[in-house]
Amino acid sequence: MARLPIGHRIREARRDRGLTQSGLAETVGISASYLNLIEHDKRAIGGALLKRLAETLSVDLGRLSGSSDAQLAHEVADLARSMGLAALDDRSAARFVAQNPAWAQAFKLLHRAYVDAQDTAAALSDRLSQDPALMELSHAVLTKITAIRSFAEILEGTPDLDDADRARFSSIIATQSDQLGSSAQAMIGLLDAAADTPRPATPGNEVDDFIIYHGNHFPELEDAAEGLRRLLRKEEDTLSAAIVHRLTRLHGVRILVHGEGRDVLSDQPAAEAGREALVLDEWAQGTTARFQQALRLVEHEMDDLFAGLLDDPRLTTDEARRIARRALANYACSALLFPYDRFLEAAERDRYDIDRLGARFGGSFEQIAHRLVTLRRPGAEGVPFAFLRADPAGNTSKPFSVPGLRMPRLGGACPLWAIYGAFASPDRTVAQLAAMPHGETYLFIARRRTKHLAAFGTVPTTYAIMLGCHASYGDRIVYGDGFAAGRDSQVTPVGFNCRSCGRTACAQRAQPAILAPQT
Repeated sequence: MARLPIGHRIREARRDRGLTQSGLAETVGISASYLNLIEHDKRAIGGALLKRLAETLSVDLGRLSGSSDAQLAHEVADLARSMGLAALDDRSAARFVAQNPAWAQAFKLLHRAYVDAQDTAAALSDRLSQDPALMELSHAVLTKITAIRSFAEILEGTPDLDDADRARFSSIIATQSDQLGSSAQAMIGLLDAAADTPRPATPGNEVDDFIIYHGNHFPELEDAAEGLRRLLRKEEDTLSAAIVHRLTRLHGVRILVHGEGRDVLSDQPAAEAGREALVLDEWAQGTTARFQQALRLVEHEMDDLFAGLLDDPRLTTDEARRIARRALANYACSALLFPYDRFLEAAERDRYDIDRLGARFGGSFEQIAHRLVTLRRPGAEGVPFAFLRADPAGNTSKPFSVPGLRMPRLGGACPLWAIYGAFASPDRTVAQLAAMPHGETYLFIARRRTKHLAAFGTVPTTYAIMLGCHASYGDRIVYGDGFAAGRDSQVTPVGFNCRSCGRTACAQRAQPAILAPQT
């Protein structure tokens, strides 16, 4: 992110206090000409000089330096990219925030309201096409309209009806009209409830909202994981051995292999009655077993920290809090195994090559992808990635969006997205340059994963996971190299889902669009 220009803040603070350039310069021990360069952003300053200026001007150091606005500048730049405004780069975003922080915040809130409106429209679209109650009410409304029209045509086209038949048909029309009104009111009530109720319909969606609100970055868990990592370094030579040692010796957890009934450490029979056991599946790979052991350890070590984070009004049910606690534990486990600074440094050096990062840190493709999405520490951000997981039936889960790119929360996504193409390419990473209907272009990275079970006759679990980021980050990512030529033939036109996509020429269309047609 470009450095925030702060010269005008120093100038405004000086003028507010009635100081001249020469007077302020003398007080802080510099020349008036040097202060003039600083105020016109011709010289960058920091450290002791910036601190002296803040003290002399009685201004908060963070406010004067602009460090408190760095995240806002980053978000404004991301919003500009998502809207296809290539001319508004990081530098101009930094200037905008530095000079007009209140307007920048208003711009961010306005864009959020716009995205919320889009999400509401998409959710209502999904509900109309998938909610059984709304589908039934839609069918009832259409049935009543058809009946009313039929009997009205009889009355209009048959002038010689006797009074008894005319009265009977009129009564039917009146009855059907009343029922139509009731069905329409019920439908409107359901739609109003969907639009007015701030919380989602399921605990899983509440957890999604909770994670999205925090930007999928929890500094408290990062700090706690780093503290635990320092303790573990003192216990064993390797992190994996230290995790097992602390889990078994301090917390008394027995680590067992499912189906064998033996202790992994001592090769003794199963744990004594009443003692906690961590049962590992026989088929679990080394990375999976390592993650499960680390997960159980952070559940023991950080229980109080989880409880504090879960005291959140977005989580309204015990089930939502249970799911959120599991999500926080997974986050903390990831932070423990893949320490933030080293992982970010390696990600930038390896250009976000997920397989190389997995080999370097001992993580699976999904574990590494999850960690990449959490690299959002202000001032030390990685590439902002969206995340999505899907099963072969098209059902999506774990949605996490970035500005400009919405991830589906009800139903499936566009079938042209790379996440579905990955099912046809087992154990091979698929990259796609995808153009959304309004012109924004995103880089999608997807891979199919299968959890093989050892026992005969068991059905393996298959799913695909996908990362997505704005195409402007393509030069920082190894998967973007194949699209560096910028040819139109490399771009795949996609949508969000069929109901909200206006592309008329799409051969994959499964449902009619509710938006205006688009070529």
